[in-house]
Amino acid sequence: MKNILIIRRDNIGDLVCTTPLIEGVKKAYPEANVYLLINTVSQDVIKNNPFIYRTYIYKKAKHRTKNQTALGVYLERAAIFLKLRTIHFDAAILANPTPCKYSLRMAKLAGVKNIIGADSGMSGITTAYSEADFSGKHQVEKTFSFLSAITKENIAIPEVKVFPDTKETVAAALKCERLLPDCTSIYGIHISSRSLKRRWSPENYAEIIKKIVAENSHNGVLIFWSPQGTLSPDDIGDQARADKLMQLCVSKPVALYPTSSVRELISGFAQCHTILCSDGGQMHLASALNKKLVVLFGDTDQESWHPWSGEYRILQTPSGECMDVSVEQVWQSLVEVS
Repeated sequence: MKNILIIRRDNIGDLVCTTPLIEGVKKAYPEANVYLLINTVSQDVIKNNPFIYRTYIYKKAKHRTKNQTALGVYLERAAIFLKLRTIHFDAAILANPTPCKYSLRMAKLAGVKNIIGADSGMSGITTAYSEADFSGKHQVEKTFSFLSAITKENIAIPEVKVFPDTKETVAAALKCERLLPDCTSIYGIHISSRSLKRRWSPENYAEIIKKIVAENSHNGVLIFWSPQGTLSPDDIGDQARADKLMQLCVSKPVALYPTSSVRELISGFAQCHTILCSDGGQMHLASALNKKLVVLFGDTDQESWHPWSGEYRILQTPSGECMDVSVEQVWQSLVEVS
């Protein structure tokens, strides 16, 4: 095979969980060009990924800027598919274990004849995977299963990976040193989640921070949160909760670490040895950096979505409410992984 297209139209965590498949395809066909078709929300995940030849990024209409029309978005997308049709792909992998008619439509628009994906019951998929065809229960395992459609080689599932570059890492290190000049052991706390069930209160985070900094005078904490516009132009972000948490941590070695992009979040996480967060995209990014993790799970299925890489502890209650997880449970988990 010469040209292989991987389509993943989902969010940040989904694309992180697809990075092993991307690497696996390149290992199976070292001379092939691996192309990726993704949306703007997740584009920062794969920057600097050495296994990708070229990435095409489209915008969903709901993610358009305030001054951009839906028609403008669709015209941009049409231009992308015209380019894709000139490449003549040997195969397209719809890298979602759940059937997705939109991904199938995109593969057809790209002119691909050999399409691999989850069985949707629709015509057009050349190799259709039923539930029994997938290996394992985790999103990484199931996504990686698509590799068997194009190779008989037994390739081990790699770790999930993101690739901060030197410039980003140096800038983040300098920022961290400026924010916490006397701290040599940095914890990261990401307070945001789209789901109310996965949120922990600022007061609980403040109690954890108190324990972290009391344990060792060289411990420091960076507070991360989702900025305005993360999910859509109208998304207000979590600045208010971050400010409230900071007010509860006066005179402690704690600093807000504002980020305006996923790349800044990745480089900020890279400065921390341990991350406390809710399950979601931020958890998968930390896992892709091989960080130690304590994760507050809401009603998400652990078997399907636990961190794939790195050491971790998951805290989940029968109610699926993260607020039912106690401060002491979180602290004990942090002690265990740190």
